[in-house]
Amino acid sequence: MNQVTTGSPQAGQRIVIAGVEKTGKTTLSSAAPGALLVPLEQGSAAIPVPKTPMLETYEQIMAFCEEVRAAAIAGRIPRGSSIVWDSGTALERAIESYTLRCDPDFAKKKGVTMISAHGGYGKAYEVARQNFDAWLRFQDELAFNGGINIIITCHVFASRVVDPAHGEYDTWDLLLHSPKNNKTYGIREYLTQWADLIGFMHEPMFVMKAAEGGNLNQAMTKNEGRVLAVDRTPAWIAGNRYGLSGTIKIPAPQPGIIAVDSWNAIAHNVWEATGGRIDIWNRSNTNG
Repeated sequence: MNQVTTGSPQAGQRIVIAGVEKTGKTTLSSAAPGALLVPLEQGSAAIPVPKTPMLETYEQIMAFCEEVRAAAIAGRIPRGSSIVWDSGTALERAIESYTLRCDPDFAKKKGVTMISAHGGYGKAYEVARQNFDAWLRFQDELAFNGGINIIITCHVFASRVVDPAHGEYDTWDLLLHSPKNNKTYGIREYLTQWADLIGFMHEPMFVMKAAEGGNLNQAMTKNEGRVLAVDRTPAWIAGNRYGLSGTIKIPAPQPGIIAVDSWNAIAHNVWEATGGRIDIWNRSNTNG
């Protein structure tokens, strides 16, 4: 951790931490180096890191992006810092609300939806995707030019996958719009292609078969604590550009304390997998 790298400055890493509710996605993400938490929904008040007021509209979100870019250009945000967006699902809701409000018919008619807005036939989803792309361009500018890590939490839901090679199965997928029509992409696909790491945070479980004559199987925890899955399986969405595979054990955070050890479990694995090329260590409260 005391090593100094040479050559071109490291770009910021683009990371998505996904998982079901109450698994600690925001707590983990907020332990990234120099984190600034940007809450887009309720639930992060108790996390002891610098945070903005909750941003509820797309206009507020984009105005904040402009402020951050100006601050980065002025050198007020050190390279290696992190911005945590909580969450991508709430970001999509803000984008869709803005997309509807931009439809000239929105104020004239009741019941305008993403299906009927902007000429109907679901065209509003393409407008929303373009608005999301504008937000992503800000994040890329901060990552590549400012060296700032962009971390996005995201909720998940059980989704049915139609796989040409393996048939249909259920999986945990990002709670974001996806057309599922084999013709067009949605915000879900743009985010998964954009991210350098998508991690699925969960606690491993096993299913105990029902006793003979019973009709209910029971899910039981393995008592292994939380892990972050970093490559895709039929059970969940995940993946990375670092060569990581399997799962990373995430130490349990202590109440009221920034979970540096939890984040550094990820940083250690990324460091090892890339031969020290990618450094996302949080050196707060460490000897490094």
